[in-house]
Formats: sequence, structure tokens, C-alpha cells
Amino acid sequence: MRGIIIKEGPIVFLKDVLLMEFIAFILLFGASFLANYEMLYRGWNLDHFMRYDIFTILMSSLFQFIYLIILFINWYFSYFEINDKEIIRKSGILFHHKKAVTLSDIISVETYQSPIDRLINHATIILEHRGDRITKIKNVSNFNEYIHIIKQAVSNAGQKSFPIDIENLIKIGEGISLEFKSTLRFDLRKGEVSKEMERIIMKSIVGFLNAEGGTLLIGVNDEGIITGLKNDYRNLPKKNRDGFENHLTMLIKTMIGLQFTKYVDIKFEYIEGEDVCVINIKKGHKPAYLRNSDKKEEFFVRVGNSTQPFSMSETEEYIKSHF
Repeated sequence: MRGIIIKEGPIVFLKDVLLMEFIAFILLFGASFLANYEMLYRGWNLDHFMRYDIFTILMSSLFQFIYLIILFINWYFSYFEINDKEIIRKSGILFHHKKAVTLSDIISVETYQSPIDRLINHATIILEHRGDRITKIKNVSNFNEYIHIIKQAVSNAGQKSFPIDIENLIKIGEGISLEFKSTLRFDLRKGEVSKEMERIIMKSIVGFLNAEGGTLLIGVNDEGIITGLKNDYRNLPKKNRDGFENHLTMLIKTMIGLQFTKYVDIKFEYIEGEDVCVINIKKGHKPAYLRNSDKKEEFFVRVGNSTQPFSMSETEEYIKSHF
């Protein structure tokens, strides 16, 4: 999974400002008993340049400006990053500070909304992990989407990315979590490159994203016979694994969406003298749609050993119960 960034909202910054205002008041009030500000003003010979009341206003404004800038920089450069194993809080611009939470240690993911959060449709995400520790990601916009991402990341944290033995997997045959395709873009019957073949591959990926995930093997036909990727390689600008992976990734970005690439892992196996592309697809955090050339979107789900299209009403009901 590529790193996903979660930024805490402006309410966090405003709370820091209010807290700093209170601390500054206490400090300045206490300092007034230790030093006479007017004596400092006259000791620095500033009375030749400005009145004392102007001096106090200027110094107070300068003090507030400095700590506001510091607080803003601290808020702006602080964020949480989700990767395959951890949620890391990063802060600081000159002196970087990191604090990590292991995904496998998280036992619950909850949200809390204060009255202000409800007003602006934000929420605090509360992560409870082993040892009674709590991590809070405060004032998060689009919190529902991030909740799905975190829960999916936690669910996937202990899983292997790829099957251990691809050859044994092929012997098992196609099923609800496994599908075979001979090529990515080359139509073996017509003997030419076909956009429809690419669409079929993307349809299968969408189906797995909308179900419980699964594995797609390209370079294996329906009978489990290894056909390899040589026909696809010959029809790519870069005629090797890198060229194949680059083209496949581009198709996912353009036909499904950039945000779903983090749920698709691609590797290659060399079996019986041929390359086979192994695509491991995890369940998506939200519904995935296949975009057609006319910019219409279609919804597919992996059902049994096939990928099925859903009507609008079926899609609506499925999304309500599944996401």
C-alpha cells in the first residue's frame, strides 16, 4: 500500500492558539511581578522613538505573531501516514519526530464528534490498541473514508501479499477468489491488440475490489495451462515485465481510479519457461466502478467463479450492506 496521509483539521490549530493565549497571559502576568516593563522601555532608550503605550502594543503584537507562526508551522507539517504495517505520526520541520502505531496491535477503530465537529462534518478517529493505549487523530474531514481505509489496513496487516506456491494455486482452479486470464491486451482469436481485452481485465479487478479481494493470474488460460505473457510483451513499447507492469498500472489509474492502486499488488512468477503476472487484489475501502470510453461507469462484483454486472438498484443495495 502506498502511504496515505491523514491531516488533522484547523480546529486542532485553533485549540493550540487558545491554549497558548492562556499560557502567554499567565507568563506575562507573572513576569510583571519580576520586572517593570516601563523601566525596561526607558532603559533601552526607546522613549526617544515611541510612546510607552505604543511600545507595549507593538511588543505584545510581535510576541503573538511569533508564536502564531510557530504553532501554524507545527500544525501544517504534522500528519499521520498509513502504510502496510503502521500508522505513523510525523511532526516538525527542522527536527523531525515520529511516533508509530503497529496496525496489528489495533483492536478497535471508533469515531467521536464534538458539537463543533458535527457542525463542520469532521470527527476524531480513536484507535485503541493492546496495552490500553489510545491514539487520537483529531478533527478529520472525510472521516468515514479514512475509517474504511484504516479498518481495511488493520484487516490486511497480518495477511501475505501473494500465494506461497503459484503452481499449486493453478491446480486448484478458478473460484471466488481466483481467476485466470490468458493475456492483458492481445486477442488470441483475432491475433491483434484489443481494448476489449484490457476492459475484461479491469472488470475482473473491479469485481475483486467490490467483493472480498482475490488473485488474478494473467498468462494462464481457463484450463489452467500456462500461456505466458510473450504476446503482450511484443505489443508494448517496453517489451518486458516493467513495460507490462507500467501499462497495467496505467489502466488501473485511468479505468478504475488512482485511489484504488494501493489495493492492487503486482508481481511476476516464472513457471514452465513462461512469465505469469500475479495480481493480488484486496477489498477496497469504497465502491469501485469501471469507467468506459464514453465516461459511463459500471459496477461489478465477484460472485462465485465469475464477475457479475449489477443494475443500479442492485448496486445501491449492495453498497449499503457491504461498505
